[in-house]
Amino acid sequence: EISCSLVGSEMCIRDRFMKIQSAWEEETPEKARSCYTDKLFAEHQKVLQKNKADGVRNHTKKITIQEVGNYRQIHENSFAIRIDFRCCDYSVDRKDGRLISGSKTQRQYFSQIWYFDFSEKEKRWQADFIQPIMLD
Repeated sequence: EISCSLVGSEMCIRDRFMKIQSAWEEETPEKARSCYTDKLFAEHQKVLQKNKADGVRNHTKKITIQEVGNYRQIHENSFAIRIDFRCCDYSVDRKDGRLISGSKTQRQYFSQIWYFDFSEKEKRWQADFIQPIMLD
């Protein structure tokens, strides 16, 4: 476990990002529970539950982080950082595995601003909000 005492340590950010992405892929956000604030954890659980109810499964595979930058301190215990990455992002029908959207082979480029808060209780930085940046 990386302690991340250094605000905005790039390895810390990459670690949290990959843990959350992996938990999303496995549909087990509880595996990355300590990486989330309560708010984002609940939001991810809700989306995953809705996907299940709708018979859809979202996948994010072959993730590679391109760049982590544009660090912005917000308060003493919160910051925002831009994460640029590539991955195969697609959704399939849970029953027959039919592709609904995205591509299983073609990686897409994503850029997001991740907001982190420091949890005094957990003594660690946790992802609180993810804001997609729309790319043309």
